[in-house]
Amino acid sequence: MEQAKNYLVIGGTHGIGEHVTRKLCAEGHRVWIWARHANEALYAANLTFVQNDVNAASYNMDTLPDVLHGFVYCPGTINLKPFHRFTEEDFLNDLKVNLIGAVRTTQAVLPALKKSRDASIVYFSTVAVAQGMGFHASIASAKGAIEGLTRSLAAELAPTVRVNAVAPSLTDTPLAEKLLATDRKSVV
Repeated sequence: MEQAKNYLVIGGTHGIGEHVTRKLCAEGHRVWIWARHANEALYAANLTFVQNDVNAASYNMDTLPDVLHGFVYCPGTINLKPFHRFTEEDFLNDLKVNLIGAVRTTQAVLPALKKSRDASIVYFSTVAVAQGMGFHASIASAKGAIEGLTRSLAAELAPTVRVNAVAPSLTDTPLAEKLLATDRKSVV
């Protein structure tokens, strides 16, 4: 097994973030989770939970190690409705959680990532950006901005820090629960 590394997972207590956290812990890595709420079922000796909200004015960074090998940003929103029903506030909220939260947390931990010789950042987008799906104007705009951020940072931070974005389809998580509430709806 490779040497244990230090990872920070933002939003690592539920959904995709929880699965990422479980996998990293099972592989023996040291994992820090920043989230609004703890998940007691995630307890592991190599796991540290820190209550932080990506929308807060500042972050509790006291427990983070000096060197981070990986950073995964999982917070997201699903706000689907016809375009004419979206408000400016809807767009701003989706941008705040999906993009601005990613920017602010990345800026906060970038010095620790740069101290690693092979650090990586992973963001989450959505297939709606490339596919052009109805009722997705707000989230596709916010996640499209994440894809732009990913490309820009990948160029700027290479070769010290790798930056990638994953663009899943609808995934069976607590965030998508209302969309998957009937037998007629299925996960791609």
